[in-house]
Formats: sequence, C-alpha cells, structure tokens
Amino acid sequence: RHFGRGTPCRYCKWKLWMTEVGEPPKGDQLGSTDAPAVVLPPAESIFCVETAEGRARTGKLLDIPTPRFVVLTGRGFALHLRQEVLEEVLPGKQMIQLPVGDLHIRQELQKQWPEDGRGVRCLWPHFSKHVSYCSFRNPRLNPSVYGGEAACHVETVGGRRKVAPKDLLGIQQLFRADIVAAPAEEVPCDVVASRRLHRAANKSAEWLKELLEGKAAEESATPWHVLAGVQGGRDLKMRQKACAAVAAFPVAGFLIGGPRPTP
Repeated sequence: RHFGRGTPCRYCKWKLWMTEVGEPPKGDQLGSTDAPAVVLPPAESIFCVETAEGRARTGKLLDIPTPRFVVLTGRGFALHLRQEVLEEVLPGKQMIQLPVGDLHIRQELQKQWPEDGRGVRCLWPHFSKHVSYCSFRNPRLNPSVYGGEAACHVETVGGRRKVAPKDLLGIQQLFRADIVAAPAEEVPCDVVASRRLHRAANKSAEWLKELLEGKAAEESATPWHVLAGVQGGRDLKMRQKACAAVAAFPVAGFLIGGPRPTP
C-alpha cells in the first residue's frame, strides 16, 4: 500500500528485496525508517579481582579494597560522626553514598557555582579524596523509591520528587558523581503482584537504556560509571529475565533491587 507514496514501510522493503534478490534479508539489511540509535561505548571496568576462591572474590573497586561498606550520608555529611572523627575511624579512601534525593533538592544551589566549580567535591570539599556514589535507594527509608509508568519517585525532605533518566542526567552534570545507580523501582521480596514485578523489571531496562544513551551523547570531561538495577522481587524467573535484560547493556556493575520486605 505504500508503493509510490513516500517512504516505504519495512514490509514493503521486504517485498522489494525478495523480488530483486530472491532470498530473505539478513541482519539489518532492510534498514529502518526510525532515527538511528546512539552507539553505546563499552563500559570501563571499575573492579579488579586480586584473589578468588569459589564464588568469593576480593579486589579493588576504583582503588578501594573490597569487600567494603559504603559511608551513608545525609545532606552531604556522615550521619553519626564528624568528618575529623570519621577520618580517624575510617582512614584511607572511602565510598561515600549520596542518595539522589539529597542531590535533587540542591540543584539550584549548585547552578550558582561557575561551570568549572561544580561537582560533589566543590559543594562538599571533604569528599575530595573519596569516591562518590549517587544511589537511588536510601537505606534510612523503607521504601525510598516508588515506581511509575514514566519515571521513578524518590523521597526528599520536601516530599516525593520524580526522577526520570533525563532528570538524573541533569543531576549528574551538576554534581559529577563517580558512580551512578540507574533508575529502578524497588520492589520488596514480599510483593507478589505480577503486574508490579513485570513493570519494575521492564522499566529498569528501558530507563537504563535511556540513561546510557544520554551518557554516550554528552561530552563530559569527568568519567563516571553506571550501575544497573536487577529487579523481580522473589520471583526467580523474573530475576533471571531482568538479569538478561540489563546485562545486554555496557554497564560497570549491578545492584540487587528489593532485597528486604516492607515493614
């Protein structure tokens, strides 16, 4: 029906190909009428294995020996220790966890800084020698991430805020964290609603793709790494499906979503 009327659809292209060549097309020989997707570069490895025994591994994550706990912060500071005491108790380089909700509400403050003066280390100078990790999950709140059809919502001191992949890219351009968790709905293990489990697994892969495409398209002088969220609740098959979906993308690592039940 599209012959002689503008750009042919893929079915018409297939009929033309079969008429001229006589065999089915291979790969993407038909092309596409859609805009070409952004080519995703390979992810840089952030973990170096030093010893391995069975399934256990030790090594370094961005020069931080593992296994290692993260240092959870609230509004840019450790929760229970002053910075001077923290350095005495935990000497050396640490991984500082910054919930995305804390960064979301400080975007206007960060925009007041000059372009070359933006970033986590400029707003909080005590992070200068540490690795910064922007997380969606906030361990102080359960649950702290809420799903949706278009975007996730996170808790902040001013209420819930929507954080879509494009919003996360904007936050990252301002704060320049070393490691960023991709958006993903946190479904606790005691949730058995099939629709919610499917939505969490499917949307996490979609949002991851959008985040990686935005990362590949931007020009950033500071390298940063993406962790993909694996959802699925306690449904093993759904977990396997989610693992396969996000493992197809070039990411630096993975997060296991929804490991604990709701209170």
